[in-house]
Amino acid sequence: MSLDSPLSLHEEPQALRSRVADLEKELDFIKRMYSDVTQALQPLAKGASLSVLMSDFKNKVQSQLKHTYCLFLICDKDCLDWRLQSTDYISESLLDNNQLLAVPPALVTFAASPSCPKRHDTNIQVSKDWGIWKTFFETHSFSDVSMVSVSDGQDAIYLMLALQRQDTLLGESLMDMGLDSYASLMKAAFEREKADYMLLEDSHRDPQTGLLRRYSFENSFGMVLKDSRRHFQRVALLSLKLLSSSPKIDVSELKALADIMQSTVRDNDLIAHYEERELVMGIRIQNLEDAEVVADKLLKSLQSASFDKNRLVQSGIAIGVAFYPEHSTLGDLHKAALSAAESLQGIQGYSLEFHGGLYGSSSEFYSL
Repeated sequence: MSLDSPLSLHEEPQALRSRVADLEKELDFIKRMYSDVTQALQPLAKGASLSVLMSDFKNKVQSQLKHTYCLFLICDKDCLDWRLQSTDYISESLLDNNQLLAVPPALVTFAASPSCPKRHDTNIQVSKDWGIWKTFFETHSFSDVSMVSVSDGQDAIYLMLALQRQDTLLGESLMDMGLDSYASLMKAAFEREKADYMLLEDSHRDPQTGLLRRYSFENSFGMVLKDSRRHFQRVALLSLKLLSSSPKIDVSELKALADIMQSTVRDNDLIAHYEERELVMGIRIQNLEDAEVVADKLLKSLQSASFDKNRLVQSGIAIGVAFYPEHSTLGDLHKAALSAAESLQGIQGYSLEFHGGLYGSSSEFYSL
């Protein structure tokens, strides 16, 4: 037996006790992490707002990682616009007039790498990539940082930085569990937001065509008219009468028409399936002839060979156009536009209503 055997025998119980102590800490951490999962999910299930959920998640993860300081940030998908989700007496030193003074290259690189949503950096006080925040780290004795990023699936990236001090470092595996827990909650919140949006869209839009339902169009167009009154802007309402005599409208053919209509106007213009055989478009315009250009462009688009077998389009469309402020309400605009469309007597084309008269071109409005 070697001379150092008694020492080795003495060290083994110490190592065992140390390992048991570590396991007890890990067990305590795991218990703390999962003890309030149900409580954390309840606001999510009850439809709490995203801001409320984020506040709850922030408090939850900070209580789990009790020996760390958690910093929560948001940046745009291009990693150019950065801000703190919330501030306190520690993080406010990173701000100037409520704006982040600077963002370390290490953080920018991490946010721009969605394929690596977690990262651990050590010795950050002496790291060149973290040098911009060196004073902040030294002031609060932060030596290590663990990061996680979660995209909202649209235009924003949410990041959490768990900053640790050398004397209270948490094991990397436990830190990973904390980061994964936060990321899972955030992803669930974003999925819930997406589901809410889809349900809202389904209630406002016809899922088969993507067009607004009538009541949604009326509400949205009412806001357009209010905005136009405030800013002295023009608006046009187009009534599109479907001339098909088929007893039932083919949904796939209507969807093809809806798609070409949506490609004709801007994203913020409104299109709705108003009646069974009538579609309407509400568009902002600068000049009277702008509405005529849209009507002409739409009719020309329907001459595409892709519509040769579309019976709905081949049967023809009559378009009537009316203008605000010549008519000040949606009811008056629709009545005038529909009358203009019906004046075509079943022939494809467009007619413009202006001060009670019907015209084939806006150039005729002020002719003698």
